[in-house]
Order: sequence, then structure tokens, then C-alpha cells
Amino acid sequence: MTVLVWLSLKDIFLKRMKKLDKLKAICKKNKKYKILDVTSLDFKAYGNILEGYDLTEIKEYTEKNIAIPKEGNSYSPFNNVLDEFKIIKEIESDVYAGLPVQAGECVGNNASFSAYEYHQGSEVNIVLTDVLMVLGKREQVTDGIFNAQEDAKIFFVPAGTIIEMYSATLHYSPCIVDDTGFKVIVILIKGSNEPLEDNFESKNKAIVKKNKFQFVHETRTDKIADGIKVGLIGELIVLNPI
Repeated sequence: MTVLVWLSLKDIFLKRMKKLDKLKAICKKNKKYKILDVTSLDFKAYGNILEGYDLTEIKEYTEKNIAIPKEGNSYSPFNNVLDEFKIIKEIESDVYAGLPVQAGECVGNNASFSAYEYHQGSEVNIVLTDVLMVLGKREQVTDGIFNAQEDAKIFFVPAGTIIEMYSATLHYSPCIVDDTGFKVIVILIKGSNEPLEDNFESKNKAIVKKNKFQFVHETRTDKIADGIKVGLIGELIVLNPI
């Protein structure tokens, strides 16, 4: 075995140990919930881990140009600079088969699952910090009602992971693992999450923006005031950072 191979294997081993330590720590802080590794078989029902992509350029750009706010969350559905990165174009080809996509950033300090949403077409997340994702399935929704306490699963997703969440996967903002916040690049079909036209009409009460179907928990009085319907029931899931 050459020195370079040995060093490479050692690096892989150390990264795995670091990930396991983080997972153990977050589980210890949240004994009320079962938190799964995103590499577990359970995740296959919700999405897919994408491998073989170089994150170097996009990491460098986001470190210099995209800051995590001190409070709250910030989400921009599209960033023209991100769209030009090689990794975004590769994912556009590999996941969306050439269908135009848009890439934006979601950053912040969220620690709860206070709404659920889904889209037509997969959502790809390039995870740049450790995060927790609370996920469900559309088949678990009845008349807009989803009980996350009973039916959702929580996954630990380490920094550097790229996940595809299927169209039928219920999700919301990532949750923080530690007090430094989270940073994720979000890729969706072009036009998603943009405001609806003034003359838009639909019988579907879940629609809140273009290609965005969402219901909220009763605690989200801000979104309820905006006309979004309550559909997430049960005790609010709140996760403790390490």
C-alpha cells in the first residue's frame, strides 16, 4: 500500500468517525426523537444521495459571498451566479434530464419543523453545513393533514452531502445541528417558489407559490395571517443543537 493510498484511507476513516461523533452528540441532545443517518436504508423512501460531484468551487463562492444571518432564516429561490457553476449544470443534466433548473441559497438558524411542503419534481440540496432534515411522504397526508410526530422521520445530513428529495417527499427548512447555523444550496425546476401571477386561480388550497404546495403548524401565525392553511398537526417538533 502506497503512502498516498494509506493517507486517503486514513482521511476517509477520520471523516466517518467525526460524522458518527456528531450523530451521537445530536442524538444525545434529542433523546425524545429517533435521528437517523442519511446513509441509512430508511432514507431511500424519501430520496437519493448524489455522489461524484466536485463541491470545491461552490464551497469557495458560498464561503465568501453567502453569510448565515444571526437570527432567523433567509431563502433566495434563485441566484444567477450559482446557476453558472459546473456542478449545477451537471445536476441539471443528471437529475432533471436537461429540464431548466434554478439554484438558490437557504441559510439560517431554524430548529423546528413548523410547516411541510412539496413540489412537482425533485428538490436537490447541496448541504454545506451539518443539518437535520425532517421528512414525510405525501401518501401520509389526508385532506391536507400530516402528523409529523407520528409519521415523520428525522435524518442527520453531514456537510458535503448532496441529497435528492423526491417529488412525493414532504420537507421544510433544514434544522441546525449546532449554533453556527446552516447553509444549503437548493435546486428546483426553474420558476419554483416564485410568486404566483395576480390573476392565478386554482381549487388547490395547498398552493402558496409557483410549484410550491405548503401547509403549516398552528404555531405559525405569521404564515396563517398570509393565508396559508393549517395542516401540520401534533406537537411541534423542536430539535436541540449540540
